[in-house]
Amino acid sequence: MYEPHINYWAVLVSAILFFALGAVWYSPVLFGKAWTKAMGYSEEDLKNLGQEFNAPKAFIMMFLSGLVMAYVTAHIIDFMGVVFTDLTPLQTAFTSVVWLWLGYIATYVISQVAYEQKSWRYYFINTGYWLGGLLITALVVGLWR
Repeated sequence: MYEPHINYWAVLVSAILFFALGAVWYSPVLFGKAWTKAMGYSEEDLKNLGQEFNAPKAFIMMFLSGLVMAYVTAHIIDFMGVVFTDLTPLQTAFTSVVWLWLGYIATYVISQVAYEQKSWRYYFINTGYWLGGLLITALVVGLWR
């Protein structure tokens, strides 16, 4: 039976970079204002949310989800390396995450447009973030074997 070879440091670094990407992605520097508008929040809504929002809990949850995502993605990249022996580890990593993003993230988030009446702007901001995070994971895991 095949035993996966996972670089746990690469997984941890990927999770940290993915978390950092989220901090920049959803800040006013990049898409924070557009995301806020796409969510339908006003300045007053944000002030009210700020009183109820538990930032440490949210940040811990997102870091842990990024850690799980990086760990699972590293496994899939490793398994795909067995299948695609003619590709470099970096090519395998990028190919794997693009298919993962397309098959799971892009299709899942579209349900929020279809059923929750979120805008296409919301869709592209959120799916772009996940694609960026997966590409970062591919880069780190693909290079750091």
